[in-house]
Amino acid sequence: MDKWLFYGPCAAFVITSLINLKIFARAEDLSKLKAELMAYTSEHFVNRETYSDNHKALQDQMLQIHQDVSDVKNILISIVNAHSSRN
Repeated sequence: MDKWLFYGPCAAFVITSLINLKIFARAEDLSKLKAELMAYTSEHFVNRETYSDNHKALQDQMLQIHQDVSDVKNILISIVNAHSSRN
């Protein structure tokens, strides 16, 4: 019984200190944090399917640009060759 009288106030002080420091999460706090995280992720990140679709579209556009540049290069080479053969 003497141990309870000695350690009881110390334990109560530690427990109230932990509660005041908000070390333990409450259900309301967790649900609020979950809502904030969901809003943040939907605002700043995309899902894998959207990324894959956009990545494939970007690759297709890059290939098309490469083909267009090659076509322009070939046209310029043919113009230079035609001009140099006239001289």
